[in-house]
Amino acid sequence: MIHASPASKAIFIVHPGKANYPEIAAYTSYFGDLGFHVMSGSERDYAKIPKDARKRTVVWCIMGFYPTKFDARFVIHDYRSLSVGRCASLKDRVKRHLQTMPALRIFQTAEMEMIMGFSDGGKSVILPMGVPDWIFGMNEETIADDVPSGTFCYIGEISRERGFDSFLDGFCRFRKSDETLVLVGNAEKCIVERFKDAPGVIFAGRLPQRDALAVVRKSRFAVSTIPSGRPYNVQAPTKLLEYAALGKSIVCNDSRSNIDVIRKFGINCLITGSTVFDRLDRERLNSTLPNDPSKLRMLRWNEIIRRADIECML
Repeated sequence: MIHASPASKAIFIVHPGKANYPEIAAYTSYFGDLGFHVMSGSERDYAKIPKDARKRTVVWCIMGFYPTKFDARFVIHDYRSLSVGRCASLKDRVKRHLQTMPALRIFQTAEMEMIMGFSDGGKSVILPMGVPDWIFGMNEETIADDVPSGTFCYIGEISRERGFDSFLDGFCRFRKSDETLVLVGNAEKCIVERFKDAPGVIFAGRLPQRDALAVVRKSRFAVSTIPSGRPYNVQAPTKLLEYAALGKSIVCNDSRSNIDVIRKFGINCLITGSTVFDRLDRERLNSTLPNDPSKLRMLRWNEIIRRADIECML
């Protein structure tokens, strides 16, 4: 709970709690270093803060649907993603018309801002995805013996919506006898039930970010498989940025979001078919070059947030 003096600076990051939000840790670290008292939680958690403290607080919403106006000094709506699931376009239209106007909107990409199509003249900034500053020192750290490893690894959501039934079917059909695939992240129950006994498939479950990246470090190839449609085609795949920042050899499917990031940052990556393993050229795979982390330091969260110059508005 925030107990702040009138002169203090406080930020409360409101999030739906349905997914991983690596940006929350980045915002907390960056603005904490600037002297802000940064907290995070649900809309219900924020309502527990005393009214006088709320009047001095910046509410930073990871969107989310928040139709009720927040009692706060300054309100930010941060669109890290467009809506997903059934009726995604309708969900975005509802957000466009039924949410209150904030003091500032943040979008991951300019295309995302264009799709949302707010026409109220509100102030906005672009804040791309980044990677933790500490990721560039991870390769100097010792990896524990019990960290799982595989020929291939993937970190992220594991669901039918993301095409994982087809992805894992492809791995099972085309894998070599000694190849393994480690999956790190929340896995849909039906996916686990179908593939839990499949040779070479290892479900590691959801892990803290550092532990998940340790799996990546220990595996030979990192895989970025991204659906081709909305909203994935207008936002950067965080996992691909993290793989590259770790200096990994990367395999990815031919989704637009993967290809756009590869071209923008000069990332080394073997691009295959839509489900990865169905068109995997083993000769090209074995000659896939690792990435050079020193060329990707512009992806550091602290640098990305600094360039957006948000603190001057707070």
